Amino acid sequence: MGPRRSASGEIVTPLCALSDIPDGGARGFLPNHRGRDQVLAIRQGNRVHVYVNNCPHYDRAPLGWKKDAFLTQDGTHVLCAAHGALFRIEDGACVIGPCLGQSLTALPSDVVDGEVVVDAKLVTENFLKGSK
Repeated sequence: MGPRRSASGEIVTPLCALSDIPDGGARGFLPNHRGRDQVLAIRQGNRVHVYVNNCPHYDRAPLGWKKDAFLTQDGTHVLCAAHGALFRIEDGACVIGPCLGQSLTALPSDVVDGEVVVDAKLVTENFLKGSK
């Protein structure tokens, strides 16, 4: 799925169908199709929160301990498996852990015609530098 123009004229990159993310669950994605999951998407009903898959305590530390394992067992927070930090799902703010007062890097997202999309410019700026 490559970038395309939305109905409002914005250039967006589709991540997946909304139905690909279980309600109350999370999935990881690779917008440039290289390496580990670079973003995570968390679904809450028809709303999806998308974040860069890096702990703000140590920028290159991925959050999940295995594929698509980004949430606490009760599904109420994002968990950094490396540091034990907990982040609010709705805004990515750290509420417990070594990065208290910091937040996950959010990627503005939307659900358009049942598809989760993110701003293509942000994907290019954050994930396609130097990739070929």
